Amino acid sequence: MASVVRSRAAALVLVVSLLSVPAFAEGITSIPFGDSCWGTGTDADGDGLSDDCEYQVASAFMPTLWLARDERGAGRRPYFAVKSQSFALRTLRIFYLAAFYEDHGVLGGVVDAHDGDTEFQVLEVHYSDGRWLLDWAFLSAHLETVCESSAWYGWAQLDYVAESRGAPRIYAAQDKHGTYNSLSTCDRGGCYVDGCSQGTSELLDPDNRLVSRNVGSTGAPLINAVTFRGQTERLLDDVEFKGWDNRWYRPNATPYRARLIRFGF
Repeated sequence: MASVVRSRAAALVLVVSLLSVPAFAEGITSIPFGDSCWGTGTDADGDGLSDDCEYQVASAFMPTLWLARDERGAGRRPYFAVKSQSFALRTLRIFYLAAFYEDHGVLGGVVDAHDGDTEFQVLEVHYSDGRWLLDWAFLSAHLETVCESSAWYGWAQLDYVAESRGAPRIYAAQDKHGTYNSLSTCDRGGCYVDGCSQGTSELLDPDNRLVSRNVGSTGAPLINAVTFRGQTERLLDDVEFKGWDNRWYRPNATPYRARLIRFGF
């Protein structure tokens, strides 16, 4: 009988301890903007949003990339755009231009390698009761190609580095950079050619954290022509993206412009 009592007591202690564990935090509370994101402060692109709020939200929700251990083309120079999706619902849409310098293709670069890679991510977030929460994410994966695996994901389908419904962790396919919500989704993507196993995590923009990288929109550009490494890319024009490279023997990537317009930027 004594052993039964002890077992029941131990079980009760376990239940109480589990109930006392705080719930995993949801959303981001550190962004110094809420309702004030709309209609206050400098607004260089005239979209009704504070420029500082746009940066603070884009930086706070910046995805962490899971990059394959043997990734050969991780170099990138990311940019972003932010727009108001609904003032009534306090909802913003964030567009992250990953802007990889190159896509190494498959079969060791023999097939489908190209300069520049215009994969991107779109997040929808909203403000409520003192916190910003992620609602949806569109993760591009070879958009408008035969092997397209791009998709919208609800917040519960995503992985997170810290707070639930905060900055997501996304999985970038080795050498091709199609982005996914999980390892298993990645390994089935791109006509089963994509793979994300055995990787490491790093911020989309680990060095600059998106400082001074707000492109505005196609209708009110803040950044377009960017000269880097001796070459100029026009991020918002209808011209191929070359990844600040341009080797004669490689094709280039699809422009970002149509992708931005498709999502309302």
